[in-house]
Amino acid sequence: MFSRLRLARFSSVLFCAFMGLSSLGWANEPRIAVSKSPLSLPFFVAKEKNLFAKHKVEPVLIECLGGNRCVKELTEGRVDMATSSELPFMFAVFQGKPISLVATFNTNKDDMKFVVRKAAVKIGTKGLVGKRIGYVEKASSHYYMDLFLLYNGIDPKTIVPVAMGADALAGALASGEVDAISVWEPWGKIALNQGGADVAVLDSPKLYSQTFNLLISNEYRLAQIRKSTAVLSALEDAIQFIKKNPDEAKSIMGRNVGIDADTVKAAWPTYQFELTLQQSLLSTVQGQARWARREGHVGAALPEPEFLNFVDSGLLRKIKPNAVDFVYP
Repeated sequence: MFSRLRLARFSSVLFCAFMGLSSLGWANEPRIAVSKSPLSLPFFVAKEKNLFAKHKVEPVLIECLGGNRCVKELTEGRVDMATSSELPFMFAVFQGKPISLVATFNTNKDDMKFVVRKAAVKIGTKGLVGKRIGYVEKASSHYYMDLFLLYNGIDPKTIVPVAMGADALAGALASGEVDAISVWEPWGKIALNQGGADVAVLDSPKLYSQTFNLLISNEYRLAQIRKSTAVLSALEDAIQFIKKNPDEAKSIMGRNVGIDADTVKAAWPTYQFELTLQQSLLSTVQGQARWARREGHVGAALPEPEFLNFVDSGLLRKIKPNAVDFVYP
């Protein structure tokens, strides 16, 4: 049995050992805000198949409804990492938030949907002029709404925009609170189910190639390089699992996002799971920045940021150097 002196010494040793572990980066597990979206599938797979543990990292995954909300959690300091499309990232950079985009893990050209009440477009899409359109402000929903309207020859300033959360859009459309919504999956499918025969998706060309990305706070990225790299390694393993086991991956998507097997099957070919940092991402963000300034979504006096300074390829280069375009430092 320990004497009090020995117990005190033993406690001191344990404390020092714990501090040593912390200094080696074995503490401070990352908190990751993960959008409840099919686009986040690599995170769901990594968790269910114990791929994070394989790389000696045990992140706390915190569900949020939309990348814009995930980025808000990140920029307000409640999490260390977040999943998001490139649009909330663009707005965060305009605000000078201390974050970095470290990898793209999914690309999709058909995730966004423009769902309408059929009565609103009896005379065609021009019938949307003056109508109430629900959208998620400063998210991909916002950008897609304007793209869709402009493609159809409608000035976005001639509609009545109604900003709300992604989870409120389907109900607002079904109840008639709005006449149309711009929304990502699975909310597009949910809107169709809730609206029944009164609503429909308006077809359009693939107007927008959306990326889904991992963002990290600069503080965590610099202090926890090993754990940040481990998260990326687990995502790469998850992507390889998805490619080799598509049926099981589809089941994981359905369970985690809450969509039926038929919906997963129909959407599956549109997802391109790959861990990359492509030059096209930078071009997309720069184009969105011009849109945001032109439409008054950012202050006219704000200079356009050097977005390249907010992309860090160092972590991805450690595990998959060929996935990074030369343009990234």
